[in-house]
Amino acid sequence: MDLFPETIATALGGGKVECANLVHFDFTTQPMGVWNGEGELRTNDDRRWSGLGGWGGMSGVEQAVNGEAPEAAFTLSGVDADVLRLSREEFEPECKGRLVRVLIQFFGVDDPADPGNQRPLDLPYPIWAGRILAPTFTIDAENGERSVTLSAESLFSLRSRPRYAMYTDRDQQRRFPGDKGFEFVGAIVNKVLTWPDY
Repeated sequence: MDLFPETIATALGGGKVECANLVHFDFTTQPMGVWNGEGELRTNDDRRWSGLGGWGGMSGVEQAVNGEAPEAAFTLSGVDADVLRLSREEFEPECKGRLVRVLIQFFGVDDPADPGNQRPLDLPYPIWAGRILAPTFTIDAENGERSVTLSAESLFSLRSRPRYAMYTDRDQQRRFPGDKGFEFVGAIVNKVLTWPDY
């Protein structure tokens, strides 16, 4: 099965295909999906995404390479004083530690007279996920411009951290008496093994 059958068919048929990023914030009381286009977008999975009209931005959404998990940032510019205040007051219960996902959505543009008439092709495809860490606020008093940035760490940043446990025989015995799964961990640290050994 092809990953993007409608998108591929449109491109092979000579149609114009475009792509947009969608971001879903899993806030506590009201999860929110946004995209950086104009107006509301309804994708083929019947989800609705609010358009930020170019006021949103993101950076640091990249693949984890060489064991590193870069931090991403999601910025909303042009906010008023009330939004800034709510962002400060409600961050802890609404946002901290909550999941954020980035997806891509392909579009086919059918009407050459109306290039803004975008028609979603296939389903949105997830490309990144992380947890929200902390907000930062920018206020330009001279121009009266305000922005809120949420930083998020990739889910890969926790992949090598045991959940309240150590990879030791003692810890394994405490959890599962008699289990020998970690019995030789200390002996194989930095050990060189030749394979196959004839």
